[in-house]
Amino acid sequence: MSPRKWERADLVSDGGPKSRWFTGPSAEGWLEPVIMEWELTGESWMDRHVHDEYAYVLKGHLFVECNGVTVEATKGELICVPAGFTGRYWAPTYTRMLGVYGANPTGGPMTHVTFKRLSEGQP
Repeated sequence: MSPRKWERADLVSDGGPKSRWFTGPSAEGWLEPVIMEWELTGESWMDRHVHDEYAYVLKGHLFVECNGVTVEATKGELICVPAGFTGRYWAPTYTRMLGVYGANPTGGPMTHVTFKRLSEGQP
């Protein structure tokens, strides 16, 4: 088997954060990691998954709230929202992240989805 390569591509928005998928999730489930690149610019994203969700900060400043606790990360730091919990991700100015989804053998859907622009002074 040979190595696989994904070419550089622009991030695009379909009504949510700008993103691109390297390996996409499947409604039937998956055992290998799902990998995406995404960014927030004065925006907030919230969702709940049945799998662990990791956000590795490539650039900027990211805040994540889960289960009443808020953590922040900058370039080179990683945050994980555990399976079954709702995570709220936001960047008052800008952040670019590598997102990695853990295994999801059942293919359970994402729920509690909210995307919005932040107002001045709003976290």
